[in-house]
Amino acid sequence: MSLEKNETFGGGAATQPAARGALTATKLVVLPDEAVDMLCRAYDIGDWLSWERIQGGRSNHSFFVTASSGDYVLRRSNTRKSVGKNAEAVRFEVRLIDHLRERGYPAPQIIPTRGGERYVEHDGLFYLMTAFIAGSSYDPANPEHLLAAGDGLGRYHRLVSTLSGPYYAHRSSLLTNLGPEGIGFLDEVKRLAEPFLDIEERKRLQDSVSYLQNQFVGVYRAIVEVYPGLSKLVIHGSFGRSTLLFAGDTLIGVVDYDRARFEVRVMDLAVTIKGFCRDYKSGEDYWVGLDYARCRDLLAAYREAESLPKEELRALPLIFRGQHLAKVQERCENLVNKNALVSQEAKDVRKLAIKVEQETSRLRWLETHGADLVAAFVDG
Repeated sequence: MSLEKNETFGGGAATQPAARGALTATKLVVLPDEAVDMLCRAYDIGDWLSWERIQGGRSNHSFFVTASSGDYVLRRSNTRKSVGKNAEAVRFEVRLIDHLRERGYPAPQIIPTRGGERYVEHDGLFYLMTAFIAGSSYDPANPEHLLAAGDGLGRYHRLVSTLSGPYYAHRSSLLTNLGPEGIGFLDEVKRLAEPFLDIEERKRLQDSVSYLQNQFVGVYRAIVEVYPGLSKLVIHGSFGRSTLLFAGDTLIGVVDYDRARFEVRVMDLAVTIKGFCRDYKSGEDYWVGLDYARCRDLLAAYREAESLPKEELRALPLIFRGQHLAKVQERCENLVNKNALVSQEAKDVRKLAIKVEQETSRLRWLETHGADLVAAFVDG
């Protein structure tokens, strides 16, 4: 066996990323020799010639593996963290991918072990290997790619509607991440950040925190009221630009199923619209609003593949707001928890303060333009 440890830092939650780039930044090896030896024995793919870490992702690590029989993608799921996966979740993901492939959907092919197992469990970790899909990444300047994304999500939802249970499910993050805890974490972040900010920055942060705390209360109440009436299915969980692979204008690969779960469908739609329809023309150096025309085109392509009730479209602006607030909650909680162990550096605290302001701008935009968005979604 000849193994070249060409690891790159950054992780990777996807079954396969949308593009394999030149990744050269060497960091601490996170796939130990013991694990590589075990995987070489488990998988009949010939000699492992090299592997490299895939950039992106937090809860899982993924690697390109070049073997004598071809190219593969290996994902390692960590069960030791609350964000990691357990056996139930991995079995469900495997069953989902098989279900999609059997019906012609361009999900990656799972490589079985020598013993026919669909994944490997070793030392508290789960390993899933798939065939590498050679394709190009999503091109935001190509209108056919946008339509293919809408069609791809619509086909996915149509196919998973026939997937039998049991499903992998947990309480919605929109319901668990909003409310009193979010308000408390915002107060703590403001307290931590103020010594590192000038007068104008402190004022902006105070305004943002006050606005967000009101949003936590109002949006949470609205979601609790609307949520029970929304249709549920197995959402993809992260259907965005990095999950798609193309050959020309044709969608040939949809990857990254590790966040799939039984959830309200509009959660998927909201993630996808925000991923593909951002409007960068706000005058800020970061995106704030959404491009109505791109939203209409994406949803029109979706509806060619799968029907979409108007009541779900009307709920989307509220779900957008809930997702942005959930992100604020997560980032603030992470900083507060880290600071309880080790005092955080000024640059990290200031970075979060900036993120809080950016999310506030997006939420203000959604609150102001919610009715216009519904009109674009429903009447488009």
